[in-house]
Amino acid sequence: MTRFKFCMIGTPQSPILEMEARNVAELHHWIARARYIEGRMVEIAGEATDCPVLIPANRIQIVMELPE
Repeated sequence: MTRFKFCMIGTPQSPILEMEARNVAELHHWIARARYIEGRMVEIAGEATDCPVLIPANRIQIVMELPE
């Protein structure tokens, strides 16, 4: 699982998600083909969490791949 930080339209929070995509390029293909992408939120607003989420593709501004 790879960790990505998502900056979203309409919220100052940038959740960190673990996803099955191996890198940003693979994630790009997922986002380009789906209305929602699925992942596991592991952190938001500096707080640890562990829950499955769906992210609407049209709300994503930027995605950063985080180092392991």
